[in-house]
Amino acid sequence: MTTFLANPSPPASIMVVDDNPENLQLLSGLLHLNGFRVRAAKCGLTALHSIARELPDLVLLDTRMPDMDGYAVCRHLKEDERTRGIPVIFISGLHEMEDKIKAFDAGGADYITKPYHISEVLVRVNTQLTQMRLQRSLIQQNERLDETVRYRTAELLIANDRLQLLSRTKSDFLSLIAHELRTPLNGLLGATDLVFGEPPDPAFLTELHQIYESSRQRLLGLLDDAMLLGQIELNGRGVVGDIADLDSVMRLVQASAIALAPTGQKLPPFPTTGLGQVVGEPVLLQKALLCLLETGLKCVPPEAGGEITVTFHSEPDQVVITFTTLQFALSESDLAGLFEVLAVRKAFPGGDLGLAPPLAKRIITLLGGRVEAKNLAPIGLALSAWLPRPGWSANQICPPDRSPPLALP
Repeated sequence: MTTFLANPSPPASIMVVDDNPENLQLLSGLLHLNGFRVRAAKCGLTALHSIARELPDLVLLDTRMPDMDGYAVCRHLKEDERTRGIPVIFISGLHEMEDKIKAFDAGGADYITKPYHISEVLVRVNTQLTQMRLQRSLIQQNERLDETVRYRTAELLIANDRLQLLSRTKSDFLSLIAHELRTPLNGLLGATDLVFGEPPDPAFLTELHQIYESSRQRLLGLLDDAMLLGQIELNGRGVVGDIADLDSVMRLVQASAIALAPTGQKLPPFPTTGLGQVVGEPVLLQKALLCLLETGLKCVPPEAGGEITVTFHSEPDQVVITFTTLQFALSESDLAGLFEVLAVRKAFPGGDLGLAPPLAKRIITLLGGRVEAKNLAPIGLALSAWLPRPGWSANQICPPDRSPPLALP
């Protein structure tokens, strides 16, 4: 007798189902001798219960049994998601083609007629086990391939988004250059044209130098703000989660604001004690609040000697900082576009606003807060910033900002 060694690792598990004890013992013993782990059942119901507890790799199934025939057992296995992939080989004394067709219709993978040769049984068993292993291997490879494709696709999407962001940021930076730098460039070019024309008298030369220096500083400031907007757009998420001491930040804002205030304009002392911590990278937060204050200062006619007031409303989950002037109000169109990057704004009493309002909004929005500009009755303007405390989100501390998120358009 020829013996076929399956040599699986680990040994394959085979469930043998036959109501004839002699056939069951003979077939189980031969399979065990050829290296298989064998479980036996004398009826269909017992076999189904045993299979449900531990799935075999293959089932050898008699067709005729008293309680549930082999066809019903096979159909039950194929209807269950857990057992659907187990190959079933029918072993039957029925030789008619109709019986074989019935077995295959029930989901059988092969059909062996009695009397059988053990060599034939082993060949067919090994063939089905090999096909099953190949199928499982193919499924696993496809799953790994799908996972690789998903991972690579995600990488490509991230890279594509990054490239689009870089391209948009570059285009927007050029748009900002064209939009914001005309005024200071006109001052620089006009002053230099006059200097290189007819030699001006000393008094006029001093005036031209002041125009030149003011335009130069304005030009450098706009370039710095435009670069900061681009950097925040590209890398801003790196600062999310930082914590700032608001007392320290406001002291630095007040010190910087002295240089911004026109001659004669009043800057009352800021409250700088007991404000606690807020979410935000300190340097960026200082820049944002200074931009809001600068916007408020330019809304007050310098010759009027107007005053900017600063108020704080502190709560466990947030701090609201408001800069207020009672001598100026915005038109509806200017109010709606105040925080937009490329908005066309009319001249303000204290000068061109530049990128200060949108830069303030972009930074504070990035840090989880929001900004708002509101006209006051009978006349006045309030610029407010909501800053979340550590552990609170913007949606928890204040109504959602319905305006589109500030970004380079």
